[in-house]
Amino acid sequence: MRRRRARGYSLMEVIVAMALFGVFLFIIVTLTAEMRRNEKKWPVNFFARPEIGSIVARIRHDVLDATSFPDNIDTYSQSPTSLIVYTIDPDRSSGETVVWDFSKAGEVHRKVYKANHLTTEWVAREAPIFVCTLPPPPQPDSGDEQQVHIQALDKEGKVAIDQIFIPRPHS
Repeated sequence: MRRRRARGYSLMEVIVAMALFGVFLFIIVTLTAEMRRNEKKWPVNFFARPEIGSIVARIRHDVLDATSFPDNIDTYSQSPTSLIVYTIDPDRSSGETVVWDFSKAGEVHRKVYKANHLTTEWVAREAPIFVCTLPPPPQPDSGDEQQVHIQALDKEGKVAIDQIFIPRPHS
């Protein structure tokens, strides 16, 4: 009876397998480190709290379409806790004044006025603390544009959102 010798792996096969395993391990460690870095960079988890993304998107939309920034409407006036924007309706038939009210902690209110009458209100809850800065309008022919600076602070007081929006030029 003849016995077959058990054959093992050659040294070259073991080295190639370890090199491939090392490459996959390097990719996984790199991706995990990048995710941790982004988690520390952005303290607001936009996937767990999508309403924050919708707040920023709606503010961006309103500011981009803004034709002016009135000083006041109803009981609101321009301040760090409220942003007032005058825009043209999507159907281009009339104008509307949009008020962003950040005065209640954890809530953001978007109110739309037509001819000084409240027509719609949208509320987002469990939001970070928003602060709005509207610098004075630029001088005519200066080349500068009006801008809106929005910041949001998380519960620990760290900056979660920090964006500047500039309205589109209107003809």
